[in-house]
Amino acid sequence: MGRPVGREQGGGAMARGRRAGAAGAGGDGAAAPPFGERPPPFRERPGDGGRPVDLAPASAYEALTRQLVEGLTADLDEIKGRLDGLLFMIGGAIVLDVALRLAGP
Repeated sequence: MGRPVGREQGGGAMARGRRAGAAGAGGDGAAAPPFGERPPPFRERPGDGGRPVDLAPASAYEALTRQLVEGLTADLDEIKGRLDGLLFMIGGAIVLDVALRLAGP
């Protein structure tokens, strides 16, 4: 009779949640990185021996999609190079025009 109604032994659900959340968001025992730091780029899983991920296409669709994306990447790089050259030429023309106006006749 001395026990309050609705309370579980050991602090209730809130205490259990704090204990479960203390190990990390994933529950894998790894602590979350401090605020402002990025998490590591990948996590090693126990038992995988540190093997790298297989990036070979698993199907013909995936291989075709990868080729299309690589082609678009190459086209985008070419466009960026042309745009950089155009902006450099415009900037040079402006600087030349200002220099010629300052030199005057």
